[in-house]
Amino acid sequence: MSKKSTAKKIGPTDPDFILEDYVLYNLIRASSTYTTEMDQALKSYGLDNTKWRVLSLLKDKSPSTVSELARRSVIKLPTLTRMLIRMENEGLITRQALDNDRRVVEVRMTSSAKKTLTLVRSIGHKVFDRAFDGIEAQEVARMTKTLKRMRENLNLSPYETHEDLMPERKAKI
Repeated sequence: MSKKSTAKKIGPTDPDFILEDYVLYNLIRASSTYTTEMDQALKSYGLDNTKWRVLSLLKDKSPSTVSELARRSVIKLPTLTRMLIRMENEGLITRQALDNDRRVVEVRMTSSAKKTLTLVRSIGHKVFDRAFDGIEAQEVARMTKTLKRMRENLNLSPYETHEDLMPERKAKI
């Protein structure tokens, strides 16, 4: 079955289409529910899901440039810049322009933010455990692989497919 016929069979053009059963609708609902849960759980620590995400990314790679953080956190650059100013005022991060290129700003976590992140990681773990209760590790790995593939597909031109760009990949699928 081709991609197009699969999309027609289970997508919005299917005559029996039901929004509640639509994979992308459920993806958005799950993401929204996760964000709400994390915001509530992190509130008492002065954090929200967005700050948690930025601090987690900085734990993985520090320093990071503002542009890198915007791309990796999926936050628009102007929104992230305003948030980083607030985070700096709260003592969570430091920002410093590079000497050789003042347009590039590096962001680092403060020691206070590192301690806070260590404390709240258990909260993230509890929300994760609840989200994936009854779901096997292999299913989670497969879901992650599928979501990464979806991101790859969506980053392609809307007029090209993987098969157009990588015929050898089609043979593997």
